[in-house]
Amino acid sequence: MAAHGAPRKVGVVGYGRLGQSLVSRLLAHGPELGLELAFVWNRDLGRMTGSVPPSLQLHSLAALGERHPDLVVEVAHPKIIQESGAHVLRHANLLVGSPSALADQTTQQQLLDASHRWGHAVFVAGGALWGTEDIARLDASGGLQSLRVTMATHPDGFRLEGLLATVPSTGPRTVLYEGPVRGLCPFAPRNSNTMAAAALAAPSLGFDNVIGVLVADLSLADMHVVDVELRGPPGPTGRNFSVHTHRENPAEPGAVTGSATVAAFWRSLLGAEGSMSQAPGARPSPPSVYHERQRLELCAIHALNNVLQQQLFSQEAADEICKRLAPDSRLNPHRSLLGTGNYDVNVIMAALQGLGLAAVWWDRRRPLSQLALPQVLGLILNLPSPVSLGLLSLPLRRRHWVALRQVDGIYYNLDSKLRAPEALGDEDGLRAFVAAALARGLCEVLLVVTKEVEEKGCWLQTD
Repeated sequence: MAAHGAPRKVGVVGYGRLGQSLVSRLLAHGPELGLELAFVWNRDLGRMTGSVPPSLQLHSLAALGERHPDLVVEVAHPKIIQESGAHVLRHANLLVGSPSALADQTTQQQLLDASHRWGHAVFVAGGALWGTEDIARLDASGGLQSLRVTMATHPDGFRLEGLLATVPSTGPRTVLYEGPVRGLCPFAPRNSNTMAAAALAAPSLGFDNVIGVLVADLSLADMHVVDVELRGPPGPTGRNFSVHTHRENPAEPGAVTGSATVAAFWRSLLGAEGSMSQAPGARPSPPSVYHERQRLELCAIHALNNVLQQQLFSQEAADEICKRLAPDSRLNPHRSLLGTGNYDVNVIMAALQGLGLAAVWWDRRRPLSQLALPQVLGLILNLPSPVSLGLLSLPLRRRHWVALRQVDGIYYNLDSKLRAPEALGDEDGLRAFVAAALARGLCEVLLVVTKEVEEKGCWLQTD
């Protein structure tokens, strides 16, 4: 939290049930959490009369930059994200409360482009989706094969549009829609956010392959019921791993939002603020920063791909380089004997040479002020890293490759052992990070440059 420094300024867009709850909590508990309510916007300004101080009412989203928010929370309608999401990201980080807006590929790309350009992050609220992190972990491991989300409530709880609004209820329980989530979101923008959150949590399936089911049930006058069913890989007996969660969320008759969802949004807000506070003075990394996570002992491959900001190398490609470097060796000296990676610097240098690039050793005796960073594509550090066995940290050190790279004026630590890129700031921030690594000892620094820069030596400032 930001409680020990300047308070984080939070703007709230939308003043329905969710917006009212967030505003109330921010006014009551924000100061002790280091949060300050910057503004509240609602399409119908009259709804805020008597409950939101006039000084906090924002009459136009075009003017939100004048309030200098750190985070803007959208709890209004998907159209707000589609119309103003990119504008918000010019001034602040954005917590999307209507993720069904991202089913529109143009909107999603606009947010990614704005996030990349202005250096602000996009967060997505999980809302009523139970087990978001577990779904994301299974998907990231490559084990998620199918995901189906069913949302059922009384017909009065739906706000349907287009063709879906004309589907008649044929009995006590009617399936209004069953199919890809992308096809549902335009016709049920306020009732498909849970399914949209699932599609975003499982990008390997995405909006086109996560299945959404919308059910009108006359017996569910005071609750929303969400069932999540997923399948994973088969086990030794051929049976598939599977999970089925059933969530009953109490709701007022005819309400779009259940009571548990209100609390979930507050946790999402605090989680977004916590991500913004990951490092003193650092800005959160935009989603467009490419970052591979650690697998086996493949940190050299991850460092190469991270510093180049795209997946160019694989374990197979690195093994081929090892064979070229030592074609007659029975035990290849450039990789682990176990075939799990652990590639040495020769593999990294050969990989870069194959792309017309070069790796230049940095002489640690030189002051870092002589490093001409504008001439350098990125840095790869070789650091000692602790060895772990389960929850135990062993008193051993193993060499680990780490990439540092600038994206849109911000330098990032792209260590594959981090959960997400760590923003280091400007050139001074990068130099401070490298200086600290060198001061700890046993650190080597490679500069990734073009062949021309290597030949001219202009990676070094001699003035």
